Order: sequence, then C-alpha cells, then structure tokens
Amino acid sequence: GLGEGPRVAWDDLRDAPADVRTQPNKILAHDTLPLTVSVHEDGSLRLLDLRSRSNVLSMQAHNGPATSVSVHPSGLQMLSGGVDGFVRTWDIRQQSMLFESHMHGGKLGEGCAAVSFHPTAPMLASGGADGRVNVLSMVPR
Repeated sequence: GLGEGPRVAWDDLRDAPADVRTQPNKILAHDTLPLTVSVHEDGSLRLLDLRSRSNVLSMQAHNGPATSVSVHPSGLQMLSGGVDGFVRTWDIRQQSMLFESHMHGGKLGEGCAAVSFHPTAPMLASGGADGRVNVLSMVPR
C-alpha cells in the first residue's frame, strides 16, 4: 500500500524559499531521461534532474498559472498550457519556445486546462475551460 516502503522528499529542489505562488499544478516524469517536469501556479516550467537532485531549468512559461504539461514521445519537446489561454511547445535541449498559440478563451479565470502530444502521430491536443478541445497537426505546411 501507500504507507509501505521508503518515501523521498526533496525540499532542496527549489531555487528559492517556498512561496505560495510556486505551487505545482502538474508534475510528470520524463519517459527516457532522469527528469521530472512540472508547471506551477506562478507560470513557471521546471525541469528537475533526479540524479543530481537539482533544478536544471526554471523559466517563465505563462503569464499567470501554468496548468498542464506533456512531454513529446521523442523526449525532446515539452508542451505547456496555462490560464492565459496559450499553448506553447518548448525545445528541451535549447531551452527555448518553438511554437505558441492562443487556443482557449478565459472562463471563470481559467484558460487551457489540459495538453497532450499524440503518442505516434505528429499531433497535439489541448482542452480548455471554454469547453473546446483543439487538435493541431505538427507537420509544417
């Protein structure tokens, strides 16, 4: 059960002292690298190296809370969504934005609620508080 076995808590992964605005809204493990990816209430996107127990990337991904994150099956790109309604694709190696689109209107202070890469096709999807699900091709025209 959940109460059995050792548990690990790494408080030392933060760049700065704890702040209410840095609440993580979504956390996932990278499929192929020893990284944890997280998006936070302050709009930041972070990569945590599980081997060194250090924050290897912390950048402002959204204006307002970041709500969702996905890692591309190749392991080289991330997708994030936030209450600002934007969906952004990031290059992990270059630590830079590749694509952004305002895909969701705000409703009750919310924008984009969920993002995901397709596991095999060059597509991404997002869902928002506006009730819309958007599916985009990642093939350049």
